[in-house]
Amino acid sequence: MVSKVLASLERSLASVLVAAPLLLAACNSAPTTQTPTTTGSSPVSSAAVNSNAPKFALIINGPPTDKSWNQKAVEATQALKAKGIDTAVSESVSPADVERVLRQYAEAGYTTIVAHSFNYGDAVFKVAKEFPKVNFAWAGGVNKVAANVADYDQPFYEGAYMVGVIGGKLSKTGKLGALYGFDIPVCHAMGEAMLAGAKTVRPDATLTSSAVGNWDDVAKAKEAALSQAETGVDFWIGCGQGPTIGQIEAAKEKGGYTTSYVGDMSSLGPQVVASNLIWNMEPLFNRMLDDTKAGKFANQFYKLGVADGVIDVEVAPAFQDKLDAKATLEPTRAKIASGELKVPFVPK
Repeated sequence: MVSKVLASLERSLASVLVAAPLLLAACNSAPTTQTPTTTGSSPVSSAAVNSNAPKFALIINGPPTDKSWNQKAVEATQALKAKGIDTAVSESVSPADVERVLRQYAEAGYTTIVAHSFNYGDAVFKVAKEFPKVNFAWAGGVNKVAANVADYDQPFYEGAYMVGVIGGKLSKTGKLGALYGFDIPVCHAMGEAMLAGAKTVRPDATLTSSAVGNWDDVAKAKEAALSQAETGVDFWIGCGQGPTIGQIEAAKEKGGYTTSYVGDMSSLGPQVVASNLIWNMEPLFNRMLDDTKAGKFANQFYKLGVADGVIDVEVAPAFQDKLDAKATLEPTRAKIASGELKVPFVPK
């Protein structure tokens, strides 16, 4: 399902970029897209980059309606646009094509360009050297930065700990499952934090985890989740849209529960999606723009989590009668936000 939508959007992107190199919106129906204000195909001079008016560009690797990773970034960009910020979004950009899109935004005078994928890293650092007066950010989560390249953490592990509390209450077997697009630190830490949270209510909880090797392959993820179900796993967390959707489909088929990945995906499986791990990126993007304006962007590794209102967990609508959100989540959330509880970060 995800791959078909992705392929369609990639074809739309290619046709739009050929027709107008500075129109970087891949989907005509996307409400968040804004055409760069330059005219013609001539690059904008470097002087435009130093303008007091910020210009913010977002590049995502999939559609803006995935109820997850991409949609949350687009929603945060929409919030900037509502405040009067000049914004633009490019959708479904492959890692092989992102260099060109980065250069076009830099030449169009965008002051802050966010490449919202771990797989965009190499291109970001390459293009950043060519445009030292433009600020770039990438979704590495590994504290790899440069003079004009920021990295931003995805402390989903803080939310995953709260998800674990829910999993410990709902699981009948005590066997938890985690599927990662890739076994990178951000993902690995989610599974381990979920297990730690579950053990606070169910000390016998165990974790089975594996990497799918793809962020978007739903079929492969479902197959992996079904294999985990055969061992008794009945509560899952996913890192990546594909792994999470695959888990939801497996849970619907075999029984069990899942959590959404950085957005509200409960509509994909109302009876199995027990919680939503939410990523509110607006404070993050605001911080980037503020630091750009203040000249403080260099070598930044942005770490905004529960305490900053960036990471949160909510009980999904269909489970609000089964789970008392106030009793289940609020005490743990408050302890994490205050620093009383330090959620373990286990990257490998």
